[in-house]
Amino acid sequence: MLTEERRMAIVELAQKDGRVDVVNAASAFSVAVETIRRDLDVLQRRGLMRRVHGGAIALDRFSREYSVAERRSLNNEIKQKIAAIAVQYMPESGTIFVDAGTTTECLYPYLRDKKELTVVTNSLILATDIGDSSTNVILLSGRIRPITLSAVGDLALNAMENFHADIAFLGTNGVDSEIGFTTPDPDESAVKRKMIAHARETILMVDSSKFGKSYATRFAKLTDIDRVITDMDADNAQVQILEKSGIEVVLA
Repeated sequence: MLTEERRMAIVELAQKDGRVDVVNAASAFSVAVETIRRDLDVLQRRGLMRRVHGGAIALDRFSREYSVAERRSLNNEIKQKIAAIAVQYMPESGTIFVDAGTTTECLYPYLRDKKELTVVTNSLILATDIGDSSTNVILLSGRIRPITLSAVGDLALNAMENFHADIAFLGTNGVDSEIGFTTPDPDESAVKRKMIAHARETILMVDSSKFGKSYATRFAKLTDIDRVITDMDADNAQVQILEKSGIEVVLA
């Protein structure tokens, strides 16, 4: 495991359990205690954790949104498996929405050279990645958020009024069986809501680390989503609630 991957895994562990113990973390990641201490010092300077005696505690989960680079290092293998399942639901022709995110980003290799497919997206990364292929790619206009490299705001929402899709492939920061599906930024949330409203079907691609978490803005209730693709470690109780609400849950 690379240093940055370990540090992001430590953050995820702290968010899940509330705190990280230095000795236990050293054992879990098979590194020296001093290595974990240095990791925690770095994470504290980044504003991700606060050092306490014997370890560190997670900061408020509403306080910070990870950058693209940070999120790419988290659960990448799982995200690839989720994308491999999601592509099975992708039509060969027609129109799909794909929003910005490191989980939906794993779909990009499957989107190249689909001559009969139109992809409407707010992701600058997606447009750059497959824009030179034979796939018809439409990039929404709007303000570019540096942290996600996505187009948001009124321009993006107004542009969305011109499009309807067979399927929307979306990501999420949080899945909570009581609250629904959430993300930290209201502008990102607004684009997701618009995509859901203009798609016949919505598929949410989300790894299990997002279950039980909620953020500042809700973009969908449980009843707004048709299918959730996640991994085998997803919280079983929450999965059952999603299924009872009418969502088809597919485990990668």
